[in-house]
Amino acid sequence: MALNQTLYTDQAILEGIRLRDSDTLSAVYRQFRPRITALIGSLNGSEQEAKDIFQEAIVVVFINVQKPGFQLTSSFYTYLHAVSHNLWLKKFREKKRHNGVSLDAPEVLKLGIDPSGDLEHAERGLFIMEKFRALGDGCRELLQMAVIEEKSPAEIVERLGFGSLAYYYKRKSMCKDKLTELTRRDVRFGSI
Repeated sequence: MALNQTLYTDQAILEGIRLRDSDTLSAVYRQFRPRITALIGSLNGSEQEAKDIFQEAIVVVFINVQKPGFQLTSSFYTYLHAVSHNLWLKKFREKKRHNGVSLDAPEVLKLGIDPSGDLEHAERGLFIMEKFRALGDGCRELLQMAVIEEKSPAEIVERLGFGSLAYYYKRKSMCKDKLTELTRRDVRFGSI
């Protein structure tokens, strides 16, 4: 499903993302990354932080459009803007709280790869999502709640029936390590 460069309907974008269409993803990067970069820059974020936030937002959108019954209730840009803004606020609060060291950042999306182009960013996100889906149900649910839904640790402990916050942090770290291991073991890791 290739999108004409001048015609980007919200539904066509969502369908293209849902189908992992590389033309659609490239169009989304071309059309929206500069605007999200400007947003994060206006909130005192660096260019690299803006790129990271945009990538994380695309992954959140990808996960959400896969959910049965997902409906866009605003324009695609408004939705992407809101997701990006929320991710940045979370990162900013964590950075401030931990003096620049984030203990709860979405590290599942930061595996030491520095892709240089738009399509490479999209491919990296899809690659990581593929590995995310390969995790066990427990890890997927935990990381989904912690990173994407941004639930508080206390809420996750209660919802998943963990005995303590310490166990939550240990389990979350183990799940992130498992995701990193799955990603790095894949032969495509160095090429994406």
